[in-house]
Amino acid sequence: MKLALASLLLLAAPASADVKAGGYLKDFWQYSHSAFDGRPYYLNVARARLTLDAEKSTFKAHVSFDQQVANGSFFRTAEFRAFGYAPPKPWLDMERTISTGTTNGYGIGAYRAWVGVEGERGVLRAGRQRIAWGTGKLWNPTDVLNPYDPTTVERDERRGVDALYARAGVGALGQAELAWAPGDYWVDHALLARARANWEEWDGALMGGKIAGSTASFVVGGDFAGSLFEGTVHGEVAWFNPETRTPYLKAGAGYDYNFSDGASLVVEVYHAGNGRTDPLRYDFASLRAGREPGVARNYAGATVSKDLHTLLKLDCATVINADDNSTLAYPIVSWNAVPDLWLSVAWRRFGGDKNSEFGRQPNQTVLTAQYWF
Repeated sequence: MKLALASLLLLAAPASADVKAGGYLKDFWQYSHSAFDGRPYYLNVARARLTLDAEKSTFKAHVSFDQQVANGSFFRTAEFRAFGYAPPKPWLDMERTISTGTTNGYGIGAYRAWVGVEGERGVLRAGRQRIAWGTGKLWNPTDVLNPYDPTTVERDERRGVDALYARAGVGALGQAELAWAPGDYWVDHALLARARANWEEWDGALMGGKIAGSTASFVVGGDFAGSLFEGTVHGEVAWFNPETRTPYLKAGAGYDYNFSDGASLVVEVYHAGNGRTDPLRYDFASLRAGREPGVARNYAGATVSKDLHTLLKLDCATVINADDNSTLAYPIVSWNAVPDLWLSVAWRRFGGDKNSEFGRQPNQTVLTAQYWF
């Protein structure tokens, strides 16, 4: 049934719809060492993403389809034998592993695939999409459908969710939203609503509903953002009752500021009541499965971005685990070598003792070439 639903999504566009094509070719190479035995390894990933946007009157459809080849000595590491390589599996069957070898694998899949209608009064979409709730840049406590991990290698990639989504305008600036993310069983379903309003220079929203986990698990929360001292302050809070354990709170707050020289700064703090303070009890399985953006209880982070030249850009992200004092620094220098081609070099610097979240991970070098078309 899930395969049939996925096929309907890809075939739903009217034959006479206007279609625009785009996408990118990307190759990124990673070099590091195994956290288990210290042996060096490399991993090279080549991806071709074709993006199609169809539109006819109020009808809209979007597909981003990936073909990806991964190869390298990573496939001989203890990490691969223990955890594998595949990302968290979405609900709809829109991915396939075509072939695998001793040190390589080839797969295809839909990064985004949705159809819908859009007009002045609202939006209705069905399929794999990004439902971006919350105001945080690094952490989003109210984003329970497609949580983002700020420590991921590809920081510009945002995992989507297979869902039905509706949004309607309320008044001049208000919005009402509804999202339903199905699962194989009722305990896996999520059904959430959100209401957003604006007052002067401040935005605020309330959300809540059933979340995956049990038959009666639910969340309630909200977020805000507004101007303060020539910058923007934002925050989120969410209270979770999973039914399978004691309720807990997640909260985050941050500040954005753009400097006169073009540099931008984001600073955030994050608290996860279901996180652990003892490194020996960290739940890395939930992190790898994409259910949680971290393993500890308290974090702080910052991002800095600055154009060093019209063709050269510096980005740096820093994440601190405030419970075990481990750190991750992730500077990236990107060069626009020719039109639409970006070359970048990055270094993921992990710090902390061997039992901490980031201290147990070896440093990593990442080289990337990406061409947009």
